[in-house]
Amino acid sequence: MMKEKGKEVRTKILLIGENPDIQLFTALQKEGYEAIACESPQKASVLVYAFQPHLIIVHLRHPSRNDLATLQECRAVAEGIPIVVATSVPGHETVMRALEEGATSFLSLPVEGAKIKKVVDDLVARQG
Repeated sequence: MMKEKGKEVRTKILLIGENPDIQLFTALQKEGYEAIACESPQKASVLVYAFQPHLIIVHLRHPSRNDLATLQECRAVAEGIPIVVATSVPGHETVMRALEEGATSFLSLPVEGAKIKKVVDDLVARQG
């Protein structure tokens, strides 16, 4: 929960990925976040305006040029909104490339609810 205009509201999260991780989506909802998913940055551009998420999670299946281009497109669409990259691909290089391309933070999948909560709540608190 966060405060907006003096009222408590659920933190809104937009999950973007060709096949968004169902476990991640379910974990977000179980932690009390209002989450919606879409499969592309192009569709996300409409949702960013309509849904007004506090945070975006981009699910990268492979750290390829296409996936990193997806991250860049999301950064362009979601100016000022923190972007977290979620992937099951192991390795320090993947994390560094994602951060260099504009990710604010990183989640390794599969991830536990407590870890999601810490990352999300920390980023939302930084937004003010």
